Amino acid sequence: MTPPLQIPHIKVEFLPHISPLADRVEGHTRAFVRRFGLVPDEASRRHHEDSLLGTLMSRAYPYAGFAELALVTDWISCLLVLDDQFDETRLGTDPERMRLVCATVLGWLPPEGPGPVADTAGEDSFTAAFRPAFRDLWERTCAYTTPVWRKRFTAHIAEFFETCTWEAGNRAADREPEFDEYLRMRGCALMPYLDLVEVARHWEIPEAVYGLPEFAEMNQALSDADLWTNDLFSCEKEALLGDPHNLVLVYRRANGTDLQTAADAVAGMIQGRVDRFTELAAACYPKARRAGADEGMREALELHVEGLRTWMSGQLQWRFETGRFDPARPGVVDASGITPL
Repeated sequence: MTPPLQIPHIKVEFLPHISPLADRVEGHTRAFVRRFGLVPDEASRRHHEDSLLGTLMSRAYPYAGFAELALVTDWISCLLVLDDQFDETRLGTDPERMRLVCATVLGWLPPEGPGPVADTAGEDSFTAAFRPAFRDLWERTCAYTTPVWRKRFTAHIAEFFETCTWEAGNRAADREPEFDEYLRMRGCALMPYLDLVEVARHWEIPEAVYGLPEFAEMNQALSDADLWTNDLFSCEKEALLGDPHNLVLVYRRANGTDLQTAADAVAGMIQGRVDRFTELAAACYPKARRAGADEGMREALELHVEGLRTWMSGQLQWRFETGRFDPARPGVVDASGITPL
C-alpha cells in the first residue's frame, strides 16, 4: 500500500489574517452559485461548499468591505467551477470546442461594460449555463473599475484560457507536457486574481508602475509560488484522474522519481519563489522612488504589495482548511449534462 503523501513545509514570513466577514461571505457565494445554477447537483454543491472559497478570499483580502469581498469571492467561485469543467469533463479533451467556449466567455467582458442582453437561442449549452453569472459579475465589477483595468483583467483571463486550450490539446493527443514547457504555460493562471486585489480596495495600479521590470517579476514570483503550491496539494487527486498537468507529476516523469521525492523537489522550488517574492517586495518601494514614482504611485504600490502578502500567507493557510483537493471526491458533472471523464 502506498503511504499517504506528506506535504513538505513551506516557510512564509507574513502572518495570515482573515476578515471578520468570512462566514457571511461564505454564505453569500454559496447562494450565488446556486442562484445561477453553477452547482447543478448535490456532488457539485458539496464540492463547492467544501472548497471554502469564502475563507480563501477572506484570507487573501482581509481588509475589504463586504460588497467588494463578496464580488471577488463570486469571481473565484465562478472561475473555479469553470476550471473544473475544463479539467474534469469531456470538454477538457476537445480543444476546438474549448477555444470556442473561451472566445464566447471573453466576449461577455467588453471594456466599456455589459451591453444589451443577447439572444441566446441556439447557444452552446455549456456557455448558456455560465452567461448569466458572468454578466452579473461584470456589471458589479465595472462599478469599481476603469476601462484600462478591465482590458488588463480580460487579457489575463485570455492568457489563462490559452493554457486551458493547450491542456485540452494535450489530452486529445494523449501527450504529456515537458518540464520547461509546463512551467512556461502554467505561469499566467493566477494573474486575474491578483488584478482583483485592486477591486477589493478601490484603487488601480498606474500603468507606469506596471511597466517596472521589478514589479512584473514580483507578481510572477508570487504567481509561481501559488500555482506550484496548488499543484503540490492537488497532485494526488490529479494522479488519480490521470491528468498530466501538474508540476509534481511532470517532475516525477521527467526525473523518474516517486511521488514523494517529486513533491519534496517541487516544495524546494516553491520556497525559492516565496523567498524571491519576499526579497522583491521589500525592495519595491526604494526602487519605485528612484524611478521617480510620485506619492500616489507609491501608495498604490504599497497597497498592492500588502495585497500580495496577504494572498501569499492566506492561500497557504487555506490549503490546510479546504476540502477542494480531496482525491476521493466524486467526479464533476458537466454543466451541459455531458458524462464526466
